[in-house]
Amino acid sequence: PQVFFPGWFFAKKIIIFDLAEVYLTGMKDFEYVLEKIIKIPASSIKKQLKDIALIDLFHGKISEEDYWKRMISRNKWNVDIDLLKKLIRKNFKEIEGTRDLIKRLKNKEYKLGLLSVHAKEWIEYCEKKFDYHKLFDSVLYSFDASALKNGKVIFELILEKLDAKPEQCIFIDDVQGNLDIAKSLGIDTIIFKNSDQLEKELKLLDI
Repeated sequence: PQVFFPGWFFAKKIIIFDLAEVYLTGMKDFEYVLEKIIKIPASSIKKQLKDIALIDLFHGKISEEDYWKRMISRNKWNVDIDLLKKLIRKNFKEIEGTRDLIKRLKNKEYKLGLLSVHAKEWIEYCEKKFDYHKLFDSVLYSFDASALKNGKVIFELILEKLDAKPEQCIFIDDVQGNLDIAKSLGIDTIIFKNSDQLEKELKLLDI
């Protein structure tokens, strides 16, 4: 008969990645792009971009068009919506090394998930341009879940999609608060700084 060693069933074979600032960059530091256009200090723009409308956008309650309309109206920006759409898309770029690391994990037959707080229209653009979503076994976005990472719901949903138990999973994100929520469910976590650092930390876990 086959012998199962304690803990074997819960071997960590499932790795869940964040998207923004782990695989893709683009929203971070976008205020510096706008500073040149709107002629307002980047620090002020950063605060304005984090308006409650951004939460509604990430929840899928409003469209990108509505979000930019609110930004222009509330902050009296002198800028065209089409230009804002063009600039944010131009700003999305892959973070060096992450795709290669994900591909190597996939080749080693680790089950991979993607859990992202993002806007539907930006994701539609990024999936088409970077084609990253096909690297993952399951993908879940905040606008589909109607939830952010500040609560347990979205984590429970990705576990369900992956048919996984928390003990089997590692979650990688660049925001400590998100990692804390995952930890509260029993998911192991790694904070992302860069792809080299992530690879070293995974190796420490024999991954």
